[in-house]
Amino acid sequence: MERITPAASVLLAREARSREVFLVKRGRDLRFFGGFWAFPGGKVAAEDDPAWRKQSAATRELFEETGVLLARRSDGSHPSSGPELDHLRRELLADRISFSRILSDLDLALQPEDFQLIGDVTTPAFAPMRFETTFFVAHLPPGQKPEIWPGELEEGRWSTAADMLASWTRGDCLLSPPTLMTLQAISGRSAEDAPARLGPLLASLQAGKIHPIFFAPGVQMIPLRTMGLPPSTHTNAFLVGNCPSYLLDPGPAAQDEQQRLFDLLDEQAAAGRRLTAIVLTHHHPDHIGAATACARRYNIPIWAHPWTSEKLKDRITVSRTISDGDQLPLGPCPDGSGAWHLEAIHTPGHAPGHLVFFEPRYRLLFVADMISTVSSVVIAPPEGNLTQYMQSLNRLLSFDCRLLLPAHGNVSSQAQKKIDDCIAHRVKREEQLVVALADGPRTIDELAPALYKGLSEALMRFAKLQILAGLIKLQRESRAEQSVDGTAWKLFEYS
Repeated sequence: MERITPAASVLLAREARSREVFLVKRGRDLRFFGGFWAFPGGKVAAEDDPAWRKQSAATRELFEETGVLLARRSDGSHPSSGPELDHLRRELLADRISFSRILSDLDLALQPEDFQLIGDVTTPAFAPMRFETTFFVAHLPPGQKPEIWPGELEEGRWSTAADMLASWTRGDCLLSPPTLMTLQAISGRSAEDAPARLGPLLASLQAGKIHPIFFAPGVQMIPLRTMGLPPSTHTNAFLVGNCPSYLLDPGPAAQDEQQRLFDLLDEQAAAGRRLTAIVLTHHHPDHIGAATACARRYNIPIWAHPWTSEKLKDRITVSRTISDGDQLPLGPCPDGSGAWHLEAIHTPGHAPGHLVFFEPRYRLLFVADMISTVSSVVIAPPEGNLTQYMQSLNRLLSFDCRLLLPAHGNVSSQAQKKIDDCIAHRVKREEQLVVALADGPRTIDELAPALYKGLSEALMRFAKLQILAGLIKLQRESRAEQSVDGTAWKLFEYS
């Protein structure tokens, strides 16, 4: 069974009925939403009071991250910020004291009136790390002030929802989707309004509605269950633009998952966001499963690269082709700065007709299957070409992107690093292959268990495809060749 980690988060208001809440910027190197602004919070720990599990976790995490301690003395008062709390916070962060010991030593206890429940949000199933996060509203205790120390967090700030949303719309900050959803619900209101404002949405998400995942205005990620290659179980479609707007890679073939997508698109259409076209990044089944169904339902065309169009001609009708450098207009930019567009980048390697799209205003790179944040990308000959794939990766380094949005896995605010890491991984694999061939001719069946030790049989066939792609690349570079009988490969021998 898939593990979902319990967590808690706090909307800390400056005072009762205040519109200002405290947000923290997560460290860029963090795996989960690194570089994004969010509300303080984190995972439930074993030490958290079983009777107050989520409230205890929320209190402990808030103290660790900000120094704010939501606990009271027997007379109802709170401790004040100062050297004593700072010392205990350092001891807690260094694992030299438990949070329960801090409460005991200070004669403090949690009080139910300090926590207003908003509800639970569970990370959608597409993500490799999933959390069931309970959100609470709380107020800054008198005499305390939040302070961010260097570490997992970079900074913190008091802000109204309206101001934070305006900053996000300008592209000045990144907001985690639950944070964005919450700020939109309380914009122009106080934090205490969050439960009533978010209640219906949270209930619909628990019932299976697709989460509203926006990483920039007018850019919605839609993770959908597909029949992809392991370990991927979902493919991210993207709804981009307002007028025009495009649906990138609607992948599900299952009717129930298509219906979830239709429900979302119908809701968007009712709000005036009508689709202009379906855009396919390439021809693989987990990217095209709902393309024809969407095109028919919304009476819109399908666009793709010329090679993809030819490959799909007996299955899907592509009415317009997209080539390298083509621009897809998105209408007025949400921040009012002028026109807005996507730029097509032809990136062969994973597939001959593979397209990546760059959005220059918010500096978004929609990489489709060029990079995955859950596993390495499969390069499967003869359509997969490792030489071209490496060239395409190096080309992507030239784009000044702030956010990398893959087809599989979560987004990354370290776009350049992700591309560099992907290149480095392939270089390392090639070095390992050359070393393995140095002992003499080897078949792919002999190379696979040596290069992919411990890999399951179910995945070994994909590993063999990677080895074949690497061997073909070495052959093109006159560094390897097949044996005379064609059964094995060896390093190229110069005469």
